[in-house]
Amino acid sequence: MKKISTLRALLLSAALVGPGLASAQDVQVDVGGGMTVAVPATGPLKIAFFSEGTNNSAMQASIDGATQAAKELGWEIEVFDGKFDPVTQANQLENALTRDYDAWVLKAVEGNIMCDIATRDAPEKGVLVVTAVLSICGRGANEGDELWSPGTLAYIGGAETPMAFFQVLDRMGAENPGPQKLGVITGPELNPITKNHEAALEMFKAKYTEIEIIAVARTDYSTPSALEEAGPMVQANPDMTLAYTAFSNLAMGLVPVLEQAGRLGSVKIYDNGATARAIDAIKDGTIEVSSANRLKSNAYNAVMAIDRARRGEAVPRAIGDLGAPLVPGTPPTEPYLIDTANVAGFTPEIE
Repeated sequence: MKKISTLRALLLSAALVGPGLASAQDVQVDVGGGMTVAVPATGPLKIAFFSEGTNNSAMQASIDGATQAAKELGWEIEVFDGKFDPVTQANQLENALTRDYDAWVLKAVEGNIMCDIATRDAPEKGVLVVTAVLSICGRGANEGDELWSPGTLAYIGGAETPMAFFQVLDRMGAENPGPQKLGVITGPELNPITKNHEAALEMFKAKYTEIEIIAVARTDYSTPSALEEAGPMVQANPDMTLAYTAFSNLAMGLVPVLEQAGRLGSVKIYDNGATARAIDAIKDGTIEVSSANRLKSNAYNAVMAIDRARRGEAVPRAIGDLGAPLVPGTPPTEPYLIDTANVAGFTPEIE
């Protein structure tokens, strides 16, 4: 009889520590909005890394950073390819809710569609969420702590906001006073990062009224698409004196077109991304300035934020790529603008 009573007690104890309920071995992590998530205090965690895509060097740098952190911690990590399709990624998140992950790192394809799943459904299921690069829930144009969405542990990034992109444009305007003709190569029209570039361009136009935007070419952020779009833009605008590229892959598509037209050097290129190829182009004078995109560090620190929380640390709500808290009005990382003066000391994280 005593054995049966003991067995009943054990079964009752196990039932009380079911999915979504904390055990004595859990750490309660505050995710805002009156919610907490119970995270195992010991042992390896099982985490999911949701990438926007996997088909370019920027995405691979993120995956490398996340997997490196998980390996150092002895955790299990599974990478999901969102294929730059919000419906595909939303389905991946929905399916992941039933697969016993302790935590997610979410690099959203589109922030509004992922909002409820990441900030409501996941914490209700006991999943700790960190968002990276693109803020969710309509917060992508914000700064500092306002990039964080309640229901998640933290936001990691800050180099993709309108104010961050404006720093490149502001540098371009300051270095090229007077009337200028500007060509812009950017991303898909509805992409959230593209929208932030466009918001930065609106600030730029308001401040530098003598610089005229004469052409805007849209791409899928790949070098081949930039090469295809740059040809007609350069040919149709022989008076173009400046170029702004939303990512270094796009600059690499523009450069050979300018070279073939005999205009490399007469058109100054201002860029975002600071990839390895862009850094080489800064060194040889092909690109004037590029903003630092540290996606490997971004993903690494996103995973490490989860570990910091389970160890009881107070994790900042908004964290820069290199792990320091974001401060509105200051560069998201230092150095942020890479040029001939500091390029020798900069190590790119993206090929």
